[in-house]
This record gives sequence, structure tokens and C-alpha cells, in this order.
Amino acid sequence: MARYAMTGARVVLPEEIREDLAVVVSGDRIEAVLPAAALDGVPRVDAGGRYLTPGLIDLHTHGAAGHGFDQGEAAAWAAVLAAQARFGVTAAQASLATAPLADMADRLALARTFAERDARRTEEAPRAGARLLGVHLEGPFLAPEQAGAHDPGLLLRPSGEAVGTLLAAGTPSMITLAPELPGGIEAVRRFAAAGSVVAAGHSQAAGDVFAAAVAAGVTHLTHLWSGQSALTRQGPWRVPGLLEESLASDGLTAEVIADGRHLPPQLLRIAARCLPGRLCVVSDATPGAGLPDGSPYRLGALDCVVRDGVGMSPGGAAFAGSTTGLGPMLGHLRRELGMSVPEVVAMATVTPARVLGRRDLGALRAGCLADLALFDDDFGVRATIVGGRWLLDEDGLREGAA
Repeated sequence: MARYAMTGARVVLPEEIREDLAVVVSGDRIEAVLPAAALDGVPRVDAGGRYLTPGLIDLHTHGAAGHGFDQGEAAAWAAVLAAQARFGVTAAQASLATAPLADMADRLALARTFAERDARRTEEAPRAGARLLGVHLEGPFLAPEQAGAHDPGLLLRPSGEAVGTLLAAGTPSMITLAPELPGGIEAVRRFAAAGSVVAAGHSQAAGDVFAAAVAAGVTHLTHLWSGQSALTRQGPWRVPGLLEESLASDGLTAEVIADGRHLPPQLLRIAARCLPGRLCVVSDATPGAGLPDGSPYRLGALDCVVRDGVGMSPGGAAFAGSTTGLGPMLGHLRRELGMSVPEVVAMATVTPARVLGRRDLGALRAGCLADLALFDDDFGVRATIVGGRWLLDEDGLREGAA
């Protein structure tokens, strides 16, 4: 069992950055976080002054490097997770765009077998990418008015039969749905009771419907400003939409896509002020992530293209996910909003771990999984470590350590 200590790093903690600490890794866990001066007899890896953070957690990602979770092949899923590790991501949900119900059920079943295989990893057959946290169903129970890059012809009402079909295939770790649809509130209850995190998104829900959805089990809000209804007027009366309900909410967590395309800095700043400590940054990355402009890719049932550094739907009427990884998004938040390093790191570690109820992830704390990342000053990824194993080492830091 490998045992080593990360030293010489700027260790990013929730409230501060420390330069005098060592993070001791033993096997796949963090053994201790202690003053480097107290180390005795543990092989050291000198991080050379880079930021050391918990591994990033991407709650909402569809693919990368030409591969997508919508593909019904374990090899494609493994390729996405391997590509995610190059962005500093050590754990991710497999987000599925709207597709025929049977296909989405098949992907849920695939996730179950994928997880079983992952649990049998050995030193001889190690994990090659980020760990899979479960499946995030983004559809098919979405509002047609807020379909975005989802094929409107495949959207469904959340009937008892449709919900049952999905749950019989496997429980999603998260589902995004429109609770205002007929059967929507009951669907929230059923998925929440099964153990899914239920998020409101691609939705018009507001007012009494929004309140009923929260009471039924909605705890999360999918990508603010994307697929959300907004303020309208009825005569002289101003009526909040899902966006305003989200920003005014108490206790709910929410996502933003910080790729420099989806949201201008002003909107990111509003979200950070309204939801302090409850805001996650997600990539919403697609198979186009990491590909050059002009590259085609498929998202769910739609053929899309990388254009001007973002995914575009057919005809260019809507964004079709991002083409940016999570690590670069932290650099964007730091530069454009002037947020502190602990603040932006928390948005991709502590908060998403809390959304999923995973106390073993997202923190540099004894007993947590040894999922770590090293970044340069602008959040360029230098190393990614999953379960104590180095998947990316741009600077050859691991050489010489046990």
C-alpha cells in the first residue's frame, strides 16, 4: 500500500491557504493533514508551491474528448472519465440528455454494471479516470418552453409508468425535471424517496408550484439562467419566474456554468451574492470539450457543433452545453469575479460533495478519499490524483516517492 506525503504546496482549506502543512496519503485515503515539520519517515512529494486542493467534483457533465455518456458503451464512459481527469476532476456524475425512455433506462442499467466493475478495481487493473458518482438524468421530464438543446419531440410528462420504468432500471443519483408538468410533484416525491437528488431545471416552475416542489423534495437547481423562466408582468404586477425563485430561495443549492460564454460576469456575481456557500460550478461539458472549433458532436438526439469555444445546437439558437472543463472555470471565476481561491475551490469540491451527501469527498481531511489536484496560479491543472493514484503528473513530481 503506497504511503507518501504531499509537501511544499499551498494547501487550500475552506477558509484559508496554508503553506506549512503536509497531506499524508495512505492507500486510497488521506491519513492525516499535519504540520510538515512533524513528518517523520514518510516519503515526500514536493508540490513546488502549487495549489493543492481536494479533487474537483463535476455534478453536471455529458462528455469530453469526442465521447459522451449518452453512448451506451462502457468504453465511451471510461474515455469520458479519463478525459475529465485532465481538468482536475476526480469524481463526476454521468449526465444524460433527453433521449428515448428506453435508451435512458439502458444507460441507468449500464451505470450499475459500471459501478460494480469499478468496485472490483485492483492494482493490476486500476481506475484510469475520475470516479463515477452516479447518473444525472437531465430529462426527459422537461418543459417544452425551456427545452434548450434537448429534442422537444422526445420530452415526456412524468407519468407514473415513465417514472417507474426509469427507477426499475436504476436509481439516478440526480434528476433534473420540470415539477410544473402534470404528475411533476408526484415524480419529485418518488425520485426523492428512492434516494435521488431532485433538481428543478428546464422549467417554468414558480409561485405555489415551486413551493410545492420544494416541499415534495426538490433540493437543487440546475444551471441558473439556463432553461429557467424569468420575471414577467401581468398588468402592473411583476411575477417572479424560476430564476427569481432560485435566487431568493433558502437552503437550496444551485449550479452555474462558468465558461465565459453561458453567463457574463455580472450574472455570476449576482449568483454568488445571493447563494453564498450554496453555489456549485459545473462544466455542463459535452463530447465537444477539448475539441477545436468546427468539431461536430452529438448531445442526446441532437447533432451539435463547437463554435467560438462553446457548444451550439443546430441553427445556433441555443447553447448545447460547454466545451470547457471544470479546472479552467475556476480560473475564470478567479480572474473575472475576483473571488478568493478558497471560495472558488469550494464551489467545485465542498459544496457539490454536500449536494450528494458525500462526506468522504471534497475535503482535505483524515479519512476522506485521497482524491487530490494540483493547480498553478491560474488553475492550470498540473496533477490529478484519484484514490491515491496519480492519473496526471505534468511536472514529474511523483518520481522518487514511494
